[in-house]
Amino acid sequence: MQAIPGVVNPLGVDVFDTSGYAPLHEVRSEEHRDALAADMRQRGWQGPPVVVLPDYTVSLTGVHRRSAAEQADLEEVPGVSLEDLFEACELDMWELVNSDEEYIMAASFNNFVRLINDHLPEEVIEAYGLDMH
Repeated sequence: MQAIPGVVNPLGVDVFDTSGYAPLHEVRSEEHRDALAADMRQRGWQGPPVVVLPDYTVSLTGVHRRSAAEQADLEEVPGVSLEDLFEACELDMWELVNSDEEYIMAASFNNFVRLINDHLPEEVIEAYGLDMH
């Protein structure tokens, strides 16, 4: 995927099209999604790419942005791999997961919140919208 104007990617990791990836949960605020879609129709994608698990074709972030992009008829949904973010921070995500029983159990449910909070720098969490709750 070519660099897309408006995509915030401070670590410079590979950005790729994640159209068709499953969201982690349903849209919880149609009003928020609709406002994003209206903005995307005018300005295109703005902000961080969605963070995904490519091997599972699931998005960990960006439920509303993903749905808004569809509604706005954007051709692509920019995304980055969670594993690539860890690697850019000189961390091996799967080595960390396999080092802790709680991480292993959480990962089996696509729950990487504690792993992210325990190991990624705060500025990376903030820049890529990984402040999941």
